[in-house]
Amino acid sequence: MIACELPLLVQGGRAGQGGAARTKLAEAPTIRFFGSYRVAVDKTDPSKLPIIGAWRINFDKSDPSMKAQGRFKETGTVIYTAVNGGIKQEVFLFYPPKDDSYKTVFTDDGREFWWKLDGKNVYENPQGPNGLGQTVGMWLVDRNTLFRERATKGVIDERVLYRVSPDGKTLAWTTFNATGDSGHVVWDKIELPRR
Repeated sequence: MIACELPLLVQGGRAGQGGAARTKLAEAPTIRFFGSYRVAVDKTDPSKLPIIGAWRINFDKSDPSMKAQGRFKETGTVIYTAVNGGIKQEVFLFYPPKDDSYKTVFTDDGREFWWKLDGKNVYENPQGPNGLGQTVGMWLVDRNTLFRERATKGVIDERVLYRVSPDGKTLAWTTFNATGDSGHVVWDKIELPRR
């Protein structure tokens, strides 16, 4: 067992009695799947985050319902690109797509939307331009973890945790709902030719 001591600042020598000044401590050690939580710079320039790049669905590691639903084919792909201080996310049922109409017309084949890591639920069309009045808010928890909250007409109806493994080779989307089952969609990092 490894033990460590951290200096504690408390008033009167009793913890929990409040009011003491805090010193700036070193960052806590990383905990397995979680990365650095000192992420202020990454929120405004996400270009170096491990989620940036292309990912192919891995049905063997994903919730079996994902394959059964047919939402993605074997070449299902998601691409994250740093753009204008935010992230452009492209999601494809199969890759490469037949055409690029998904950028302006609702289609199940693909969708594209853009968001910043500021937690504001104002970024439109996270499911494509489907006319449902949907917005998304995204938070950067740590360098490897993002939190997504989608709203439809102002009512939050979806929450997802995006986690990138420490080696940067696996991305997991974990959905969780107040009333339904949770699920995992697992993606493997891939290289795509420049587009």
